[in-house]
Amino acid sequence: MQMLIIIKPSTQKKHKKNCAWLLKQCQKRQISYTLVYTTGDFTDDCKKITMLAQSQKRVVVLGGDGSLHLAVNALMGLNCTLALLPQGTGNDFARGFGCTISAWRTAIFSDFSEKIDIGQINSRYFINIAGIGFDAHVVQALQSKPALSALGYSFAGFKHLLGYQAKWLAGRLAGQPVKYHNLITVFANHHYFGGGLRIAPKAELNNGYLECYGMPARGLVGNLYSFIRLLLRNHHAMSGLNYQRLTTAYIQTPDLPIEADGELAGVSPAKVTIHPQALRFCIPKSSVTQV
Repeated sequence: MQMLIIIKPSTQKKHKKNCAWLLKQCQKRQISYTLVYTTGDFTDDCKKITMLAQSQKRVVVLGGDGSLHLAVNALMGLNCTLALLPQGTGNDFARGFGCTISAWRTAIFSDFSEKIDIGQINSRYFINIAGIGFDAHVVQALQSKPALSALGYSFAGFKHLLGYQAKWLAGRLAGQPVKYHNLITVFANHHYFGGGLRIAPKAELNNGYLECYGMPARGLVGNLYSFIRLLLRNHHAMSGLNYQRLTTAYIQTPDLPIEADGELAGVSPAKVTIHPQALRFCIPKSSVTQV
């Protein structure tokens, strides 16, 4: 087996420990590997990973949702199997499997993998969730001062909600015209976003659909209420919630910021689609029934 290992540089002890473990395991199993360290330049990193992955059978990401997002965009269309060793701040995609780090370690070298769906918003692919509205606003705000923990994401969300100015969103969801004062509109391929908010409990990685949640803005008090309902995982019963399972969507309103897997991904207008079973992923065995 040949392996490409994508590493987001970090000074954290846990990160260094897992990196050392992975390289030692490769040597022990006589697996040849190539290391690529991300630089923060999405375009350059993506091109480099695509070039290096041409000759690889397995690509391992040692990082979080952002590094995974980068890898997905680099690997689409290639005949590679993607594995993950979660080392990020939020780890929202990994969180959806409910697995221990030991299970993720085992999956890296396992022969078991499944083809999963990949979403796309404009030219950017996403493996977890893409959103337009308040979530993208928070991602944008955290560019200069990133959250240090999953709890930090939630705190940042609450803080920025106090001064958030919602905008109107118009478009078509599953072919139906919509127009509402938008708090959050997300397209979910998996369960969690925002550092542990379980917005899409019904999402499945291989059913060919995205779960769409459109939450209307209701003023400061109403927005705080919606945020609390989301924290408590009780948002499905909210009045006014636009929930749909879809394969395509169009956002016509211009200049609304977009986030994909917790990374800024341009602005609207936007076209959203799903690519069924587009990427082979190493699923931790203990979570097979959840996929």
